[in-house]
Amino acid sequence: MAVANNELQVLWDTDASETCTAGETKISDAISFSATAFAASITLKADNAGTPASGDTVDFYALLSAGDPDGAGDSEYAAVKEHGTFLARLNTYGTSFDPAVVTVPIDVSKSVKILAVSAAASNSIEVSACINEKVLS
Repeated sequence: MAVANNELQVLWDTDASETCTAGETKISDAISFSATAFAASITLKADNAGTPASGDTVDFYALLSAGDPDGAGDSEYAAVKEHGTFLARLNTYGTSFDPAVVTVPIDVSKSVKILAVSAAASNSIEVSACINEKVLS
C-alpha cells in the first residue's frame, strides 16, 4: 500500500478564515478525517488586524469526536476549551511574529472542530488552519 497526503481546509461558517475580536471564541465547522487516515498534523495561523500589542495571542484547541455517544444520531463535540485538546498558543506580538504560524500533530478521530480563543486586548485577529492527513491509498 502507498501513503498519500490529503489537505483538509478548516472552514469557519464555510469561510477559510474567521476574525476573532478581542476576547472572542470561535468554533470551526466539523472536519471529517478519511477512513484510512492514520496520522495528521494541523497548520494554525493567526494574523493580527492591527498593530500587535503585548498579550495579542490566540489559543487553539481540538474538539475531537469519535461519533455519537448517546445514539441520538449526530457526532458530538466538546463546546469549551476545558474539554478540548490544547494545540498551540500563537503570539502575534514581537519582531516577525505577525502573522504567527505553527504546525503541530493532531489526533486522528472520526472528526474534529477547531476552537480558537483570542486573548487580544483590543485588536481583531484573523484565524485560519488546514489539516494534513496521512492516508493509505
